Amino acid sequence: MPRVRDDDATRERLSEAVFLTLAERGPTGLTLRAVAERAGCSTGLVLHTFKGKRELLLHARDVLHERTRERSDVLESEAPDAATALREVVFHALPSDSEKRAEARVWIGFLAAALSDPILAERHAQHSRAFAARLVRLLEASGKQGASSARAQASALAAAVEGISTLAAGDPEKWPAARQRQALELVLAATTA
Repeated sequence: MPRVRDDDATRERLSEAVFLTLAERGPTGLTLRAVAERAGCSTGLVLHTFKGKRELLLHARDVLHERTRERSDVLESEAPDAATALREVVFHALPSDSEKRAEARVWIGFLAAALSDPILAERHAQHSRAFAARLVRLLEASGKQGASSARAQASALAAAVEGISTLAAGDPEKWPAARQRQALELVLAATTA
C-alpha cells in the first residue's frame, strides 16, 4: 500500500519549525538543517519547500505578519469603538507572554537579516507599513485627529511598540509585561491627548 502524505500537515509542521527556529536561534541559526531537525524531517523535504535561507526568512516574516494581522483584526472587530481598538491593538503587539516574545524575536531576527538584503528589507517595510496604516486608520476613526496628525501619532506609537518589543525581547526579566504596558501607556497618553 503506498504511503499517503498529508501535504497540509507537512507544510504546517515546516512552517512552525521555520518560525520557531528563527525565534530561538536568530538569522544565523536559521538553516535548512536546523529547520529539518526541529520538524523531524530530512533537509531534502525542507529544500523541496523552501529554496534557501531567504525563503525561510520571508516565510517566517509572512507568518508573523499574518498572526499579528489576524489578532489585530479580532481585537478591532470586538472593540466597542476605534479608541478602544487602538489601545487593544498596540498593547497586544507587545511581547507580554512567551508566544509574543517569540514573535518579537522573529521580527528582530528578520530585521537584522534585512539590513543587508533589499528583498528582505522591502518585505519588512511592507509589513511595518501595514501596521502603521492600521494605527492611522484607528486614530482617524477615533475622531480626535486629522489625517496628518494621525500619521505622526501612528509613527510615534509604532516606534514605541517596536522599541519596547526590542527591549523586552532582549531583556525579558527587566521588561516584564507590566513595565511594557506602563511605558506604552506614557506614549499613548502623549500621542492621543
